[in-house]
Amino acid sequence: MQTQPSLDEAADRLEHNATFVGILPALMIGALLVLVQPVVGVLVGLALAVGWVLAVRARIAGAPQRVTDGLGATTLSPGSRPRLENVLEGPCATSGVVAPEVLVVDSPAMNALVAAGRDQSRIVLTSGLVDQLGRLELEGVLANLLGRVKDGSARYSTAVLGLLGPTPRAAKMLGAHLGEQRSVLSDLAAVDLTRYPPGLISALSTMSSHGTELGDAPGVTGPLWLAPATPSGSVEPVGELQPLSLRIAVLSEL
Repeated sequence: MQTQPSLDEAADRLEHNATFVGILPALMIGALLVLVQPVVGVLVGLALAVGWVLAVRARIAGAPQRVTDGLGATTLSPGSRPRLENVLEGPCATSGVVAPEVLVVDSPAMNALVAAGRDQSRIVLTSGLVDQLGRLELEGVLANLLGRVKDGSARYSTAVLGLLGPTPRAAKMLGAHLGEQRSVLSDLAAVDLTRYPPGLISALSTMSSHGTELGDAPGVTGPLWLAPATPSGSVEPVGELQPLSLRIAVLSEL
């Protein structure tokens, strides 16, 4: 099955470009000041450049937490949901992804989100999804989320949204790098890990019939969810998710 190429390089370029955008004006300001006060100009230019570099790095590094903070989710305590912890071990081992931080948001909706940085990732699961999916269904969902971490798409999406928010520029960048088939490709990557398409098919079917929308989900998190978390048209579209019915149909052909 075909999976997405890694987007880690795209995430690196995004960070480099964001850094360069600020460094160039900083150096220009310093160069102008050098004409008047050479020492002051050099110090100011360096200070502005270093400050910008540190600010960009801090913003990107903190993006996974920042884009998930508004969800009202709580960190999973060890032993509080042993079935979830046990199921997570399999996809982590198969994918080679370091175990993510797991958070649970108390909601009857059935949905899941993944946000990632260079060295960390966070997955957010609704209590409705954790409590009502069977073991094989839950494994398929977790494999989908971890697959996005592995191929860099979660990191790239998180960085774009962390820097730009739900803007037309962010939508253009996500569309250009993720493509229209992002959701389907993530599903295919998931069944590559589990070797059991019926598990994810059943999970998506159950989610579709039960409902995936969280009334208070911040619009900026939209592209990071497994399925649509906000009503269509309620926020500016940034990285549209493909309908569950289409994804189910594709997986059913495997």
